[in-house]
Amino acid sequence: MFSVPGQGIVLLLCTVIGFAAGWPTNSKAAETAKQATLEYQLDNQDYRYLGTWQGAILTFDGRRESKVVIATLDWPPYIGRQECQGGWLLQYMAAVMIEAGYNPEFRFLPWARAVRMAELGHVDILAPEYEIEASAPSDVVLGNTRLQHLALSAPYAHTPVHYISAADSELTQAPAPQSLSNYAVGVVRGYQNAPEVDKVLDSGRVIVQQAIDDSQNLQLLLSGRVNLIVAEPLVINTLAERQNVASDGYRVLQPAITEQPLYFALSTARPQWQQLMADINQAIRQVHTHALRTQIMHRLAQRCPASMLNE
Repeated sequence: MFSVPGQGIVLLLCTVIGFAAGWPTNSKAAETAKQATLEYQLDNQDYRYLGTWQGAILTFDGRRESKVVIATLDWPPYIGRQECQGGWLLQYMAAVMIEAGYNPEFRFLPWARAVRMAELGHVDILAPEYEIEASAPSDVVLGNTRLQHLALSAPYAHTPVHYISAADSELTQAPAPQSLSNYAVGVVRGYQNAPEVDKVLDSGRVIVQQAIDDSQNLQLLLSGRVNLIVAEPLVINTLAERQNVASDGYRVLQPAITEQPLYFALSTARPQWQQLMADINQAIRQVHTHALRTQIMHRLAQRCPASMLNE
């Protein structure tokens, strides 16, 4: 071992200069410098916007005057911090917001915290959200319903919802909602699942285990702590593959519980939320007319095919 005279001073000066110049001096700084690129075409005009990551926040500069803050989650492969370009669903939601006239800022949070932030009005939007049944209780205000604090936009996409059991379970097909009291069921805290299922789960007649996210929900199932979980199969398949969980270790039960539309859930505690709703719904209609979702998925399939999903 040897040292160079003054080496410590030189390294210190380089570090200070690096910070002043904006050089990425560590992995966190490098992560901060990451960008996502949103590209699409409307009315034969090409659009390109850059999104910048700051930790768990992704902000797109849509060159709009107003900003909208969206509480969201890691939900691979649709959307997430580890997905290529944030995932197609994030890109689609960003395009909707830009076309609605807003610069979107996505904040990635555990879902229960995201719900709380939206219900309290600390963010403008909670997304993606499933249909909220009228009786769904508020996660924040005792005695209130969730729809007293959130309002749903027009739907803009959809995904299936299934029961999933362990491969060695006696359950080989989806149970009827009224028979759920015979089982322990795993759900993600704060999720809407399907109206007919959530009514039963909220009744107090079912043993419900709440997970922080879909990854933990899958582990509840594989460890035998629950008989069933409620989940989107593609999300579970993606997580299982990334965690080296054998696909024959669990079973997606048929038929599907439902095909759930996806919505933007706007916080009614925010000022001018009605105007925001009108702008978003108009943008959803516009991008649907131009088949923007298919366009974005195709572009991402070309740029990062390994992370792309089938609709």
